[in-house]
Amino acid sequence: MHIPAATRPWLSRPIALLTSPALKVDREAVLFSLKCLLAAILGLYVSLRIGLTRPFWVIGTVYLVSQPMSGATLSRGLFRLLGTVGGAVATVLLVPRFANAPMVLSLVLAAWMGLCLYLAMLDRTPRAYAFLLAGYTTSLIGFPAVMVPDDVFTIAITRVQEISIGILAATLVHGLLLPRRVSPRVHARVASILADAERWTRDMRAGANETVLAADRSKVAADLLELHTLSIHLPFDSVHGVAQVQILRALHDRMLDVLMLSSAVDESLAQLRAQPAGTARTAWPDLLRADLCARQAELDAAHHDCRLLEEQLHTARPDWRRHVPVHLARKANGHVLHRDHRIALRSALGAFVGIVLACALWIATAWSDGATAVSIIGTACVLFGTTEAPAGHVMRYLIGSTIGVVIGLFYALVIFPGLSDFVGLAMALAPALLVCGSFLARPPFIMGALGVVLTFPLIAGLGATNATHIAGALNSSVALFVGTAAALCSMSLLQTLDSNRSRARLQDVIRRDIARRAAGQVGNASDWTSRMVDRLALLAPRLRGHPDAAPTLRTLFADMRAASAVAELRVIGRTLKDRGSRECHALLMHRATAHFRTPTPHLVNAPLLESLENTRDAILAGNPPETERVLALLSGLRRDMLAHED
Repeated sequence: MHIPAATRPWLSRPIALLTSPALKVDREAVLFSLKCLLAAILGLYVSLRIGLTRPFWVIGTVYLVSQPMSGATLSRGLFRLLGTVGGAVATVLLVPRFANAPMVLSLVLAAWMGLCLYLAMLDRTPRAYAFLLAGYTTSLIGFPAVMVPDDVFTIAITRVQEISIGILAATLVHGLLLPRRVSPRVHARVASILADAERWTRDMRAGANETVLAADRSKVAADLLELHTLSIHLPFDSVHGVAQVQILRALHDRMLDVLMLSSAVDESLAQLRAQPAGTARTAWPDLLRADLCARQAELDAAHHDCRLLEEQLHTARPDWRRHVPVHLARKANGHVLHRDHRIALRSALGAFVGIVLACALWIATAWSDGATAVSIIGTACVLFGTTEAPAGHVMRYLIGSTIGVVIGLFYALVIFPGLSDFVGLAMALAPALLVCGSFLARPPFIMGALGVVLTFPLIAGLGATNATHIAGALNSSVALFVGTAAALCSMSLLQTLDSNRSRARLQDVIRRDIARRAAGQVGNASDWTSRMVDRLALLAPRLRGHPDAAPTLRTLFADMRAASAVAELRVIGRTLKDRGSRECHALLMHRATAHFRTPTPHLVNAPLLESLENTRDAILAGNPPETERVLALLSGLRRDMLAHED
């Protein structure tokens, strides 16, 4: 049907509004909130029906487990269940054994929670949630059970039952009711990453600004980390999840090649463009041009391979390896994560000290609600301890908890006394839960929304009778505020890492591993490259806003390439037969290794450049079988050494 031109603006504006990204986010938030509400009501009904006494644990579990994507909800639910069972078992084993020595028990429980936090920080994937749950489940069960150690097994079993019901309800609702799969999100991210990589390759060849290219490469490094995180959920998403994970690993390895080749081509182009017009042709520029042609061909091939793997990702056949070239079908390493044992240990020790000090104060004052406060401190120190600056998260959670206390008291004193059946209870809870669920779908408000939804059912006395003792509710509220405020102070003092120190720490680790690679102390080169790119993805946000961000990233890429060239030259040197070539090669390796071990490897090393000249001449004179490859490596090493001049 033809629409008159005069009326088209009246239709175009509503259509544009309905299709706007902001409204799409709102629709997704509303749908997510509705599904969370249905899951919470279902879990609450089952919990009350079978006579469990703490149904507020079910509601909290539903909102902690629920994710916008159904596969992520299932995986998070599994990790939460494993962590809860592990924490419950640890609590049952520890509390009765040390019940007669409160301070010793506090030390043991704090040590267990510190260990769980340490393991979670080393994992850095969604699987870390299992370790966090194992830690703070012990806090939630263990400290309140100190006063009644004989009941610890009953409390632990009840918590496991409530958690299991909440997980089952959340996974059923999110998996069956308009499920949002992880696969489309992965496909969209892959398409975006490949398009970005191809765009900045074109921009690079057109002479794009160094700062722009450095930002583009660091963004791709961060995108690869996000893609790895999403891939953890794929096996829970569909029957093709395992094949998709294998393809993503192969894709990740080829994208690493794109990153390294692109940075090498960029540096070669920059140095060739910087040569004054009319300069006489010499050996090094000729070698650099030859190497540039080879690297550009390899870069184009890597882009093509990434597109082939993207096609296989959409079909995700179990036999996908039969439909790609042999070099793509081999076993891929995938994403190798950076693990900083020192930072993890520091955070774990900070949590341990904070929890022990809180326990000592509780024991000294004999505060009747001290167990609640200490359990909150332990939970916060573990749950938020994986971040470098957790105080902001704790503060948002505290604000949410404050709102939750007000809402909980309102429910306890005004709404619950007038309820007589489950239908009325569900209708009464719906407004608060719907609002909380909507905010949970918006990342800036997640911590505050969790503070509300985890607090108000507890303060309201949600249970079989919904009866609340006002003095008990007020005491619990005071304990909650004291515990959260104490956790905020403890984490600010003991578990917060200064951003400048964090950045310097990352750069030191990167430099140290570059030196190890140049010294031939790295066994698996692919794993090393993947881990280094992961570190660059962590470093780039910490460099944002610094004037030397782009040069720093460019230099680190150059040093990574140079160290890899030295390592490969070290291996090839064993095949050299000519005495002059061997002597020049040995001196080159010695100077290259010493160069990367110096505190200032960014400075141009004149003796190393001289060794490169001598080694090149010796190789040309000796003409070994690997002459072409050795000359290409020497040219690349010289290029990367000169990258520090700018």
